Amino acid sequence: MKNQMYNQLIEDCCKKIAPLWPLKNYVAVNPYMGLSDLHFQDAAKLLSERSSIRMTLPLSFYLEKLDQGEISLENLKQALVQNGRFQEVEDYLFTLKSLDPHKTVNERLKTVLDLFNKPSQRDPNEIMIDSVSSWAASYFDNFQAIWNAPSEKPLFDAWFEEAQVDLSPEIAGIGKFRKTISLLPKDRLEVQHFIIDELGVSEEQLEAYLHTLLLKILGWASFISGMDWNNQMYHSPTQNLSDFLTIILCWEYAFFTSVEDSQKEKIWTENLGRFARVPYADTNSVLEHELILQDAFDLAHEHAMLHKINTRKQATLNPANPKAQAIFCIDVRSETLRRHIENHDDKIETLGFAGFFAFPINYKPIGFDKGKNQCPVLIPSGPIVNESSSDQENLEKTRNRKISNDTFTRLFKLFKSGATSAFSFVSPYGVFFLSKLIKDSFRFNLKKGANFAKTIEVDSHEVLDLSEIPFEQKLDMSASFLTLSGLKDRLTPLVTIIGHGSSSTNNPHASGLECGACGGHSGKINALTAAQILNDPKIRKRLLNQNIQIPNKTLFVAGLHDTTSDELTLYPDQNLSTDHRELIQEIQDTFSKASATSRTERSLRFSERGYTNLISRGMDWSQVRPEWGLAGCHSFIVAPRSNSRGLDLQGKTFLHNYNWKHDADLKILETIMTAPMVVTSWINLQYYASVTDQQNLGAGNKTLHNVTAGIGVIEGSGGDLKTGLPLQSVHDGEHFQHLPNRLCVFIGAPIKNINSILEKHHHIKQLFDNQWLTLFSLNDDGKVENKYLSNLNWDSISAPKKTTKQEYQII
Repeated sequence: MKNQMYNQLIEDCCKKIAPLWPLKNYVAVNPYMGLSDLHFQDAAKLLSERSSIRMTLPLSFYLEKLDQGEISLENLKQALVQNGRFQEVEDYLFTLKSLDPHKTVNERLKTVLDLFNKPSQRDPNEIMIDSVSSWAASYFDNFQAIWNAPSEKPLFDAWFEEAQVDLSPEIAGIGKFRKTISLLPKDRLEVQHFIIDELGVSEEQLEAYLHTLLLKILGWASFISGMDWNNQMYHSPTQNLSDFLTIILCWEYAFFTSVEDSQKEKIWTENLGRFARVPYADTNSVLEHELILQDAFDLAHEHAMLHKINTRKQATLNPANPKAQAIFCIDVRSETLRRHIENHDDKIETLGFAGFFAFPINYKPIGFDKGKNQCPVLIPSGPIVNESSSDQENLEKTRNRKISNDTFTRLFKLFKSGATSAFSFVSPYGVFFLSKLIKDSFRFNLKKGANFAKTIEVDSHEVLDLSEIPFEQKLDMSASFLTLSGLKDRLTPLVTIIGHGSSSTNNPHASGLECGACGGHSGKINALTAAQILNDPKIRKRLLNQNIQIPNKTLFVAGLHDTTSDELTLYPDQNLSTDHRELIQEIQDTFSKASATSRTERSLRFSERGYTNLISRGMDWSQVRPEWGLAGCHSFIVAPRSNSRGLDLQGKTFLHNYNWKHDADLKILETIMTAPMVVTSWINLQYYASVTDQQNLGAGNKTLHNVTAGIGVIEGSGGDLKTGLPLQSVHDGEHFQHLPNRLCVFIGAPIKNINSILEKHHHIKQLFDNQWLTLFSLNDDGKVENKYLSNLNWDSISAPKKTTKQEYQII
């Protein structure tokens, strides 16, 4: 019975660790995902106590915002009431100025590695982290290392075998490490139960103790949690994080046995008592006040957004008879370009939809044995799409060329990294790289869009082979796309489906700038797949059985938006009618103008004097900020485009088309709230965490990164795997380019409709009830009417108050 309790608590602790994806398909993840059942403030206090993880910026940041007027006294008063503090604002400000900025919630919980750490010796935590990180990099190596450890064995078994012969812990000062490990049981579960009993951790103390251990090496724990996440989706073993926790427990136990102190049992037992008590009891710590001020900062942002939306003039609506439709990903970077397209040609209707366009596929380039998932990580991969060519002879040549190049690259890497050639390689061969180094340094080699070559090589002679997609599945995907996007009853002669990707070089986090809806890849493949299927006459004929009619004159054309340069390229079929060819040329001209004006706007954020610099910026190998990505994202609007058309949302708002009047069974709203909305919250909270705690939840300084195992980065020469975004992705060297605002979600639907979805999906309801996100409802005129409080209760929004200049600037 006791062992079952241990197993359940271990499983619960593992669920508290958010997943992390490798660099090749890096996607944004909410780092607090496992804590969404807690209130935002309680989670902040818990993480502070267990790992010194911060969920607010320092007190000085908020005091500066108060002094600048970006947080008004009214915002602060409302935050105080919201937190149950009924005191005058002036008195509270006096309290803030008298605080000791170093006063924390409570002293951090201490494990064995913390408690018996002697200042005169090397920190045992550092020894453990470096050792485990080095071993994990070898075990999980993704073809980066030439010599690596075999990973056929389960995680714990592989480590357990190596730990019995590894001298490094003993050399670092942990006596008899190998002998201690060799005397442990061989079974993972038995080891867990044995150590928990030997250390005397009670049931009341166990959850806090185990979670604190996982937070010690959060980077690798998160990566392994990501493995378990994917394994669960594809019905594979999911005990990897439990194995990893066992390894950390072994280090705790080994270090405990090595401590030479007659009082260690007593000291440890007294320390364990802190793991069982009610945490975060101090209500007057600096963190308590920082959380109140964070609420005030969020309220200031909400107020500015409400004013912007509710004072919008109804002058610009969707065109009555659009000549073309452009469907973009909901990504905030699309908002700027969409706005400029509409400004240049008001007969083009732009729409927002998740960037994989309801075509979850696995794309396999020519010459590759395995494909890559082109779909959100929340859903399993779909059917295989193969890169192909209309010229079969050319196809075979391309395949042979790619296989030969890959073989040569592997052999060359093996040679230059070999034991006998590594040191002798640089001198004789280094001179051949001098020309390339000079050209790259002076930007002579920059080629617009070069980054996409690694994704797909599609020109006028190449096509995608969709033969492995069953016809019925093509039909289902087509119907889903046309229904969920709201297009099925109002298609124009030309419908462009615009995926997006990013062009950068020498950038380990490049996939993080690609389309998150496409699993950290460019959305170009999904757009091409969608267009090819939707143009199929057989598909169109069968769609009539589902009351979906695609007019004969309607043509779907795929496109790609390069979010670094704002270049927008279309990929039409070569066999076009004269009318379609002329219309495509007209649309492409509009896109080109919109790209130019969008670059002009975006260049101001980079302080670039000439907007043309943005075109080549991503190809500069020394550029640490090729683009700002989704930095600044703070809102999500789910409504008809007419509700937001004409608003300058400054490229910081996700836009998803939705009309509740065409959604009688609420299936569309349910899909949006359980998938795209969750993804936008992940993105927002990842950026939030990378701002509030760069050390623990960010990725540190990009210039100090070293790629490890081909799956992640470490900062410097050692330490834990980094989980979040580099400092350069959120800060320009002087100011934050992303401010810590929790996502505001605006849904154009009746309250009863929204509540029905919240009632059905408890984990979504938790996000709002526990204040991880804020929810508003929009009326049919696009005005904000109500704000969600908690437990399905709402508060009506009064008429918008005039916003001060300072408050408006934070938008």
